[in-house]
This record gives sequence, C-alpha cells and structure tokens, in this order.
Amino acid sequence: MNNKKEFSSHSLKDAILEAASAFNTNEDNIRYEIITGKTRYFGHKKREIYIIAWLLDGHEQKGLSDFLEKVIKFSKIDLNFDIIEKKGFLKIDFKGNDYKLLLYQNGNLLNAIQYLLNRLFSDETGKKMYCECEQFRKKREQELSTLAHRYAKEVMDKNKPINIKGLNPFERRIVHLNINKYSDLESKSEGDGFLKVITIKKK
Repeated sequence: MNNKKEFSSHSLKDAILEAASAFNTNEDNIRYEIITGKTRYFGHKKREIYIIAWLLDGHEQKGLSDFLEKVIKFSKIDLNFDIIEKKGFLKIDFKGNDYKLLLYQNGNLLNAIQYLLNRLFSDETGKKMYCECEQFRKKREQELSTLAHRYAKEVMDKNKPINIKGLNPFERRIVHLNINKYSDLESKSEGDGFLKVITIKKK
C-alpha cells in the first residue's frame, strides 16, 4: 500500500478530490478514512473535514486471492477461481469438481462467501465482490425476473398482495428492479435476517 497522507476541506468530496490531485489519479483510485478527532462540523456552510487518504496500488487483490486459496486449501474441496476486474466490482468465478457444494440449497454457500468477501475486502480493494459459479446467478436472475413479472400481473389482475419468501439480498434486488418497472406497483422487503420476504402490492 502506498504512503498515507492527510487532507482537509469543507466537504468530503473536495477532500477526496484534493487527494486524487496529489496522487495524480482519479478519485476512484483513492481510499480514505475520516479523522474524526480533527473533523469539525459548524453547520452546512461551515465545516472542516479531515481524511487520511492513500492510493490503490494494484496489490489489494493479492490479499483477496491469498485468503480464498487458504479457505479452499483448509476446506479440502476441489475448487479453483478466477478474479475478473469489472467496472465497479470484482467478479470471483468459481470452478472445479466440488462446485455443487457452492450451489446446494439455492446457492447458500456461494452467497455466504460473497457476503464474507465483501465484509473483509470491499474497503481494501475499493470494489464490491460478486461471486459466480457455473452461471448460477445469471440463471437465477432470469428465473426471478420471470417470476416477478408473473406476480406483478397477478397482483394487478386480482388486486391482492403477494409475498415471496426466503430471498437473499442479491435475489431481492432483482425482484425490486423488475417491480419498479410498474408505475402502479411497489415492493417492500420485510424481516430482520439475511433472508427476507418481499411483498408486492398496488400503490
């Protein structure tokens, strides 16, 4: 990791831009921490935000790769992976003879790994993690899109709400995006756990 430097400005955005200018890069390559001990707020027009910023140097993915290799080794499962850099996220594509373990029970283990990687490495890499295996998510997205449109039609025809149970964050996002295409419908997630219920109803 490159040397960290301190910057300050009247807004977080400006402080990040100052850091980007100092490191001769764009703001997407800057990671930062707000120095709460120095930051002072005196109202919207009068404040001073201090940050410690550093430049992504290309080695952040190595920690992610090393972590995954250790997990696979200690789990004694036959898997390998590719880390593919996309705009705004990193795609981790798993392959191997034991791929079915990741997809068992609607991809529970794949979802758990994605959640863990995002908690551990999204700040370090500056990108979200997206885990895929045998095009599971692509196929699931198509399936849920079809289901959402079918339920939307049913709600409009019968004027009765419909619940879809046991959806993880990835699945809920797909349903919400599809229901948002209907101006007279709305969808709402309910529940406190990782898996939640989505209710589709008329506005």
